[in-house]
Amino acid sequence: MKDLSKKKYFGRERKEFIFFICLIALPLAQFCVFYIGVNFNSILLTFRNYDYDTGYSFAGIANIVRVVKNLFMDATLKYAVRNSLLTYAVTLVVGTTLALVFSYFIYKKMPLADLYRITLFLPSVLSSIVMVLLFKYFCEEAIPEICKLLTGKEIGGLLSSSDTALPTLLFYLVWTGFGTQVLMYTGAMNNISESVVESARLDGATPLREFVFITLPMIWPTFITFIVVGIAGIFTNQLNLYSFYGTAADNSLYTIGYYLYRATQQGKLPEYSYLSAMGLIFTLIAMPLTFAVKHFLERFGPKTE
Repeated sequence: MKDLSKKKYFGRERKEFIFFICLIALPLAQFCVFYIGVNFNSILLTFRNYDYDTGYSFAGIANIVRVVKNLFMDATLKYAVRNSLLTYAVTLVVGTTLALVFSYFIYKKMPLADLYRITLFLPSVLSSIVMVLLFKYFCEEAIPEICKLLTGKEIGGLLSSSDTALPTLLFYLVWTGFGTQVLMYTGAMNNISESVVESARLDGATPLREFVFITLPMIWPTFITFIVVGIAGIFTNQLNLYSFYGTAADNSLYTIGYYLYRATQQGKLPEYSYLSAMGLIFTLIAMPLTFAVKHFLERFGPKTE
C-alpha cells in the first residue's frame, strides 16, 4: 500500500513537471530567440561588415570608430543626442514633479481629485494613434483659429513651426506620461499607514512637511523605479516623432531612439553593422549610468526606518 502511494505521488509530480515544462517552453523559446539571440547577433554585427558580393567580413572596431566620429561631426546626430538628453531632463524635472504633486492631490482626496484622476489617466486608456490625431488636429487647426479669433493674428500650426514643434512634442510627452506615474504613485501613497499620517498631523505637520518627510520617503522605492527606468530609456525614447511625422520629421527634432528606428526601418544590410555599433555604444553608456544612479538613490535617499 505504501509503495502504491509513493508511485501515485511521484507519478503526479512527473505529470506536474511535464505540464510546467509545456507551459514555459514556448515563452522561453521566444525569449531565447527574439531577445538573447537577436541581441547577441547585434553585438556580433558590430564587428562585421556586409558586402553584396562577398557577404560578411570581420571589420574590427571600424564601425565603432565611425560612430564616435559621427557623434561629433554629424549634425543630425548632434541634434539627436541633444534632444534625447533634453527629453529626459524635461520628463525628470517637470513630468516627475507634477506627477508627484497630482498624485498627492488625488491621495488626499482634495476637491476635483477624481476629475484629475480621469483626465490624467485618459491618455493611457485611449489608443496612442487616436491621441496623436486629436492632439495634432488641436495644435494644427484649433489653436491657430482660436488665436485668430482672439487676436486677429494668423499663426501656423504648433507642430509645423520649427520654433514651437519641439516644446509642443515635449508637452505631449509629459502629459501622456502622467497616467502610469499617477497610478503607481497614488497606489504607493495609499499603502502608507494611516497611523503614521495621523501622528504627523498631531505633531502639527503641514501638508507640505507631511509630503516631504512622510509621503516621499514612504514611496521612495517607486520613485527610484521611475528614475532608473527613465535613464535606461534615454537613448530609446522617440518623443512620439514617428506617430506625428512618420519618417519625415525634421532633423532638428530627432532623438537617438527615432534616429535608430528610422534608420533600421529604411536601412539596407550594409548599414545594419553601423547601427548595431551605435546601439552598443549607447548601451555601454546607459548601463553603468543606470546602475550608478540606482545605487546613489538607494544609498543616499530618505530612510523610513
